[in-house]
Amino acid sequence: MRSMLGTIILGLTLHAAACAYSPTPAPTGPRTPIAVARVGFAPDIGLTSAEQAECGLGKILFVELYDEVERSFALRGVAEPGGVPGLVLVMRFTRVDGHSVISGIKRIFLAGQLLKDGQVAASFTAMRFTTQGAFGHYNRGFQTTCGIMENLVGELAEDVGAWLYRPTMNASLGDLRDR
Repeated sequence: MRSMLGTIILGLTLHAAACAYSPTPAPTGPRTPIAVARVGFAPDIGLTSAEQAECGLGKILFVELYDEVERSFALRGVAEPGGVPGLVLVMRFTRVDGHSVISGIKRIFLAGQLLKDGQVAASFTAMRFTTQGAFGHYNRGFQTTCGIMENLVGELAEDVGAWLYRPTMNASLGDLRDR
């Protein structure tokens, strides 16, 4: 009985330690405020306006980014970056490949700038891709093309969130950083 109790206590201790681990730094003070401009789309992105609205990639990016950095940064949405004091994150999808087909490579390119009082303080280009089709992921079952793209946007949000802790000029994020 005693060894079983010791095993349970050890297991609970290890579980608590694992839950306490966070890959992003814990905030040391108040959260840094960052305004996030409405995510834009390049004119020849590869998506029609209807497809942009259907998938809602800009909204998904904001929500996922908020989830990634909420412990350290206080994000708030703004319609336009002009005239907003302090830090402003401006992002736009520059290209989407493979949206119109269910299988094959899907790629999303994202560019961004961190403005400080209207001046560019840091910038990035990011890309994520998958070769998984609608049936390609064993534990998700069938996915729509928008669903696959949403997964890629979630990965881009992780990349941008990590970059915000140490923003630099001309950073390559996501699958571009390995090239």
